[in-house]
Amino acid sequence: MKIKAKIICVGMSMLGMTVFGGALKAQDAVPLTFSQGDVLSAELLNSIFSRINSATNEITNDDFIGTWTVTQYMPYNGQPGNGTCRSSSTCTVSGTIDSLDGMTRYRTDTSTFSKSGNTYSFSQQNVSSFADSHINDPESGTYSVIAETAVFKNAQGIFGYFYAKKKSANQIVLQDIKSGSNSFNLVILTKQNQPPLPAKGLSGTASGTSVSLSWTDQSSDETGFKVQTKTSVSGSWSTATTTAANATSASVTASSGNNWYRVLATNSNGDSITSNEILVEIQ
Repeated sequence: MKIKAKIICVGMSMLGMTVFGGALKAQDAVPLTFSQGDVLSAELLNSIFSRINSATNEITNDDFIGTWTVTQYMPYNGQPGNGTCRSSSTCTVSGTIDSLDGMTRYRTDTSTFSKSGNTYSFSQQNVSSFADSHINDPESGTYSVIAETAVFKNAQGIFGYFYAKKKSANQIVLQDIKSGSNSFNLVILTKQNQPPLPAKGLSGTASGTSVSLSWTDQSSDETGFKVQTKTSVSGSWSTATTTAANATSASVTASSGNNWYRVLATNSNGDSITSNEILVEIQ
């Protein structure tokens, strides 16, 4: 018998970004790498291009729908609309944390975006980050996206305008440079209630018809893992076994011939993208 890897699957680092310690940081995702002789299925290529399209398509109203963690950045010495108010203790914004580099400060909140008929609405829980962006009260209103410009209008009729960039399906960056007041308002939206990060580094060893699989768990919110298998490149995946949360190994029984394996982390919000895929050939 012998075991060999034929496919290294996708986990696109350009799609995984998060806010950490007041900075924008790339998550440790499965690298997109291939070796000479690897066999790439149509399923894998479609997955790659689907994720590329998700990150590069023009942002739309529907991309906002959902519940998001809001991280609002502003000048270290001021607030949106007044970049120097801190030195004179006239800033009205509250609840901010100074960034470690002394360049900005930020605060976090939660906002929900929804659609009813042709109207797109937003509601922020505790403070105002979009229209009246230096106020410390909850804010709600409507929004619209035109090209790469997001327009917000709150219940008091105040407007906010942002350059909007979709970094991935799970992150949007809104930028409002207020040069006339020597200030800015930078809002990073990170989607909540997401599937877990994928497992990575799947490998396996075979003994008779028993295959021992191991991987690295890089998520903290999975409820378990699905170990999936198929017996041909064009075959359909089926779940061979499941594990509890935090598992990093599993054993399955294989049939004679080719057996492909992959692992997906899962939680109540769905399955992660796939781990790398391996081929175990039992002779």
